[in-house]
Amino acid sequence: MLTENVWDRDQDAVSCAEEAVYLELCRLGSATLAELASALRMPPTVVLQALVGLHARSLARRPYGDWSGQDGDGAPPPARWSATAPDVALQQFLRDREEETRRLRADITRLLDGYHRSRGLRDPSLGDLVEVVTGRDAIEHLWLTLLDGAREQVAILDKPPFIQLDGVGPELPVLARGVRVRSVYERATLLQPDKLEQVRVLVAAGEQAGTAIGLPFKLALVDARWALLPLAPGTELTGALVVRPSPLLDALAQTFEAQWARAMPVPVPDPQADDGRVELLTLLAAGMTDEGIARRLGVSARTVQRRVSALMGGLGASNRFQAGIQANRRGLL
Repeated sequence: MLTENVWDRDQDAVSCAEEAVYLELCRLGSATLAELASALRMPPTVVLQALVGLHARSLARRPYGDWSGQDGDGAPPPARWSATAPDVALQQFLRDREEETRRLRADITRLLDGYHRSRGLRDPSLGDLVEVVTGRDAIEHLWLTLLDGAREQVAILDKPPFIQLDGVGPELPVLARGVRVRSVYERATLLQPDKLEQVRVLVAAGEQAGTAIGLPFKLALVDARWALLPLAPGTELTGALVVRPSPLLDALAQTFEAQWARAMPVPVPDPQADDGRVELLTLLAAGMTDEGIARRLGVSARTVQRRVSALMGGLGASNRFQAGIQANRRGLL
C-alpha cells in the first residue's frame, strides 16, 4: 500500500481514508464529495474529513464551491476537488524519508560501534572496516542476511569447503529480484556430486557462471558494501571476515574481476539437442575425467572414450582442445 511505502509515519501520518481519497482523486482527475463517497462506498462525513486533512497537507485542492458538496437554493455548485500532482505532493515526504534515512544510518553506526566493543572485535587501526565472525552457524546466517540485502549485484569465488550443502536455494530469490549474480567456480568444485546440476539450475535462473582452475580463496561480494571471505586458509567453516567499504574492499573486488576475466563460461547443454554430444561436451568442459563422465552417464569408461573419439571426428578435431574450440564455434556450447 501507498501508506506502507511512503506515508506510514508518526501521529501526522496520512490516514487510510485520506490515502483512499487521494488515490481516487488521482484516478478521476476531479470529483465532488458525493462522487467520492459513492465511488469509495464511504460515508460522506468520512470523505469530507479526509478531504480536509488532505487540503491541510496540500495534497488536495478545492478550486471553487462550498465545503459540503451539497446543493442548495442559490448556493454555488458542489466543490470539485482535485489531487495535487504526486511528484509535487510527495516531495516533502521524500525529504522526510531521506532525513530519517540519514538519522538511521547514524544510529546504525553508533550501534555497530557498541556491537564491536562489547565483543572485543574493535581494532582501533581498522575502525569499522573489518569484522570477525566465528562459528559455522553464525557464518551461514550472515551469508543469508547479506544475500537478503543484495540490491544490485553479487559476485562469488566458489571453492570447497562449503558452509551449505544446498548451493541453489539461497541464490534463487536474489536472482528473482533482478540482482545480477556472477560466480566463478573452481574447476574441482564442478566435479563434486550434483554440483554441476546445481550450477545449471542457477544459470537457467539468470546467474552468469564461469569456471577456473585454482581460485585463490573463497570470496563473496554484495553490492559495493560488503565482502565475506575466510579468516585464514583452513578456517572456511569456522571463521570469516566481513569487509566494509574501504581500499581493502576495492582490492577484493579487483581480485574477483581478475578471476572473472580468466574464467571460461560454464557450459549448459541445449535441451533441444537431438543427441548426447552437448551433454558430453559439457562434462568435458567441466573438467571431468573419462571415469567421472562414465559414472555420470552410467556407461563404461571405454564407451566414453569411443564417444569422445567419435565427437572429435565429427568436429574435425585431432584432440580434445580443438574439439572444444570447434564446438564453441558451432554453437554447441
